[in-house]
Amino acid sequence: MSEKLDIQADFAVVGAGLSGLRTATELCAAGASVTVFEARDRVGGRVFSAPRTAAPPLVLDLGAQWVGPGQTEVLGLIEELGLHLVPTPGPGAAIWDLDGRVKQGGAAYPPLPPHALAEVLFNAAKVAWMSRRIAPEAPWRAPKSRQWDRLTAEEWIRRHLRAASGREFARMYIRGNVSIEPSETSLLGVLFDLRSIGPARGLATAEAFRVREGTYELARRLGARLGDRIRLADPVRAITQDHDCVTVESDTSALRCRRVAVCIPPPLASQISYTPALPEQRASLLANLPMAPSVKFHAVYQRPFWREKGLSGQAWTAKGPVGLTYDNSPDDGTGRGALVGLAVADEARGLGALDAGGQERAILASLGRLFGPDAAAPDALVIQNWSAEKWTGGCYSAYFPAGVWTSYGSAFRAPCARIHWAGTETSSEWHGYMEGALRSGTRAAREMLQSDAIKVSAR
Repeated sequence: MSEKLDIQADFAVVGAGLSGLRTATELCAAGASVTVFEARDRVGGRVFSAPRTAAPPLVLDLGAQWVGPGQTEVLGLIEELGLHLVPTPGPGAAIWDLDGRVKQGGAAYPPLPPHALAEVLFNAAKVAWMSRRIAPEAPWRAPKSRQWDRLTAEEWIRRHLRAASGREFARMYIRGNVSIEPSETSLLGVLFDLRSIGPARGLATAEAFRVREGTYELARRLGARLGDRIRLADPVRAITQDHDCVTVESDTSALRCRRVAVCIPPPLASQISYTPALPEQRASLLANLPMAPSVKFHAVYQRPFWREKGLSGQAWTAKGPVGLTYDNSPDDGTGRGALVGLAVADEARGLGALDAGGQERAILASLGRLFGPDAAAPDALVIQNWSAEKWTGGCYSAYFPAGVWTSYGSAFRAPCARIHWAGTETSSEWHGYMEGALRSGTRAAREMLQSDAIKVSAR
């Protein structure tokens, strides 16, 4: 440690994703001195846009992208930073790949047999009602929390949906929304995710808009406000607490501060060495929250040919490397078309195991099956495998396997002495979304400022 740079600040923040950036800017606004450590050579975390190499430039969000009504923090930040919203194109029929057959239908409801659709809608309403029995700040305290946490979502589907096509749709819906297999999470996990969003319409409209300039601009402009307070390419390796301060040790420095906010995905947070050791509940929680696998891609065309066929560009599939797609065509006057898509859950794991050429062939074959031969020949295809990202390990977020909520949920976001926790995984509102990340950062900053009576130092 003696060879490292010794620095001091009121507070430290680990991670410069949206939650870390929000935490740091809130602390700075209160007059505190802050140092932010980021392992990557950029800010943003799971918010990232592809380099603008096309002429004219084309913004392609490779990570978190969409926003919708009720997401007050991210919508407010977009307005504050002078960015612009673009509605997600909606008119036209959606494509549904169910039972091994590609069909067209409305975007709201799948083209299932009437009895299967009725069964799905009845049980969807039942799940929504059950989710309202959960307190989002403490889902492990729900009246039936242990029963719901022992039961996987897959087991619940098998018990309550008799029609094979209805079961397939339910699985597809869970995969698309949280990027994991229904067997990988509990019913309680699904109920909490729904409860954190609020009314069912929140989930239905969560992808209503995108940011014209790209969501990475949110992170870049927040990072610009912090300037040289951010130490890029400098991962934190150890955090040591004593009775009145914290030492945060990175690859290049040792920082003494009053408190630290850890704002990185749980699997990465578990790799930091803590002295004294974290409480058992918190350590076990971090060790039992895997990252969901996902591969995101953009296919760019000379024109949005699917609109000529009366299609919206939206597709949902039960099997195959492409799990879902949306129309992502720019409104830049060039007439270009773009489809954005995701491979999720086990399909993402399989796709991620292929080399670059294999990934491209698999995606294009799947697009061709869904949208026709034009879709299999884009002008450009940009692919981002989040599971291969060393400093993320997956996307959309970490998830709660069966039994984790009721075993370790009490450590959900509780501070560990002078260590505070942020990140979308710690948010009880809009859990897994950019909105959740921002709200968690505001909460963590407030906790840190309120925990000490000592005045912060001048900036």
